[in-house]
Amino acid sequence: MPYKVNFFARPVNSNHKLAWESILIEFSLGVICTVMAVYGWDTGIGLMAYPAALLAALCFGVVAYSLFGFFREKMRAKKQQK
Repeated sequence: MPYKVNFFARPVNSNHKLAWESILIEFSLGVICTVMAVYGWDTGIGLMAYPAALLAALCFGVVAYSLFGFFREKMRAKKQQK
């Protein structure tokens, strides 16, 4: 009886993300949207500048909130150790 070899790679669980990966993705999207907003503002295309600026502000807000939560948990863990 011959042995069957599976030549196909098994899929990787892509739903699992670390916190720093999410922060990096959100920060990158914020930078891209900021560049788009600045370009739209310089060329006078408000239809591109305003939504991109709003989205950039939201992305940077999510990054700030995530970092704030991270440091708050660190401080809480430090207080519980005492």
